[in-house]
Amino acid sequence: MMKPERAKYLPIMEFGGILFCMLYALLARQWYEWNDRELIGVLFGAVNNSVWEQTKILLMPFLLWGMLEQLSLQPSLHRLTAAKTAALYSLAAVMLLGGCFLRDTEAKSFRLLCVLALCTGVAVGLMLYYCRWDLHGFFAPCVFLLFLFLASYFSLTPFPLHSALFCDATTGAYGLQPMIPS
Repeated sequence: MMKPERAKYLPIMEFGGILFCMLYALLARQWYEWNDRELIGVLFGAVNNSVWEQTKILLMPFLLWGMLEQLSLQPSLHRLTAAKTAALYSLAAVMLLGGCFLRDTEAKSFRLLCVLALCTGVAVGLMLYYCRWDLHGFFAPCVFLLFLFLASYFSLTPFPLHSALFCDATTGAYGLQPMIPS
């Protein structure tokens, strides 16, 4: 477990993480256009309005915030890795499943889904971190799952599958659109 004097700050850090992820998501929706369609915008912004792209802009800040928690609070590495991996995948599941149902609805519903997904991810992470289960045995599989997440994250934007998750509801396009020279 983490040092007792720092243990009280984990729920506060998680609340800060929700705010950070929401702010990042608001900025990342436009990042691709602001960067003139450069690689940084492709990797960390939304290139279209598909369910995947809207989910992607919450997953990376959630992962980065977990790393910040590790560095600042110095909890048990194995325990936090297991808890944050489960939280990351639960966040992705809520966003992807909810996004499929809310594809054609207004942006207000999608923002509520983002808040719900972030709260679900935080709740799963905190419950697992503070539970009495021995999570040390899950460290290696969780590291594998984190590498699998990163590989999927960085490959599914430039090379999306042709499924509803990757289809832009407004244009019908998948992933990156070819650049037309002006």
